[in-house]
Amino acid sequence: MSHTVEHFIQKTGRSDVRRYATICVEFFTYCDLVVTLFFAISACLSIVYSEEDHLSNRVYGFLWLFVEIHVFALIVARLYHQSQCRDMYDRSQLIEQRIPENYRRTISMVIVYYCIMSTVHVTSPLLYMIFSDSAQVGDPFGFPFADVLPIKTTNPTVYVCKYIVYTFPVYLTHLECCFMNVTFMYFTGVVKRHFQVLDRQVLEAVANEDEQKFKMAIKHHQESLKFFKEMETVYEKPILMTIEFCGLYIGLTSYIMIQCIQGVIHPIILALCIASSTASLITISIYCVCGSNLYDLHDGILNSLFEQQSCYSRNKSLKHLILMMMKRATIPLELKAGSIFKINLNLLVKILKFTYTVFNLLLTSVNRQIKETAI
Repeated sequence: MSHTVEHFIQKTGRSDVRRYATICVEFFTYCDLVVTLFFAISACLSIVYSEEDHLSNRVYGFLWLFVEIHVFALIVARLYHQSQCRDMYDRSQLIEQRIPENYRRTISMVIVYYCIMSTVHVTSPLLYMIFSDSAQVGDPFGFPFADVLPIKTTNPTVYVCKYIVYTFPVYLTHLECCFMNVTFMYFTGVVKRHFQVLDRQVLEAVANEDEQKFKMAIKHHQESLKFFKEMETVYEKPILMTIEFCGLYIGLTSYIMIQCIQGVIHPIILALCIASSTASLITISIYCVCGSNLYDLHDGILNSLFEQQSCYSRNKSLKHLILMMMKRATIPLELKAGSIFKINLNLLVKILKFTYTVFNLLLTSVNRQIKETAI
């Protein structure tokens, strides 16, 4: 499981090697793009032409339309930066042990989480139809996706065929989100391994007063920063889109959840909102925690240099090298989303506070309406 991202990027191949696996993955990517666009347009049309009294159907379709638009943007960004991702992956093979073991375990947990969540989203409507007395074959909430195909029937065979068709966008959505998060964690793990190796090189070079090894450490530091800048270029726009999407989605689903509690909207949408909002918070947490870990490691290199003050007066040449690296290490390492948000734990806290404020405001507004209605 933890090596899935490595196999995926490796099988995308290089532009000069057109292997069978390369063609299959690229064909799958373009099919994913077409399927996502088709369901996004279909969901939009179903909302526009739905009957006015079916509020739950329109809300259900709007939620999935919002998700499909976000997934479509992620696929476009992945295709645009495909060559850069391959180059970064090839360069990651040159470093020892590639990524830390704790990152491998976390990646494995994230992959398992998305596999479980996609299965839950697929099976929940079916279980709802089986155990609910009010549901029947052909019920729009008996499908894992908003019912956008104009095929109304109570025939079990047709229902099963539609059900299978509607599983595709669900699995593709989770696959794209999983690939985005896992590759980000993988490349941040590569940068973390670079900084760990660099910290060891600096300590050994200063302890042994080895100028040659310290020059190698300075060169390694430059390469690490270059890799980090390339990673930031690849992920700054997708991360910005994801944070904005998650923030808007959490606010939207908070309002819909309150409507579900009031009984205005179908209760099965409540489960979708809770699961999706939780997934959005987990996604933001992944970015913020990984970003903060990188800052701490980079600052650790600078702290290690300051701790070796006794070596500054021994060798003027070594002292010059140490000061040179200290000057470069004092430049703050910042991973930004679209040059707007700095990805760190403070951002996560702000988002959580904002989410709580919005939900509390909506809940207070609803309670006030209930009291006024009772009076």
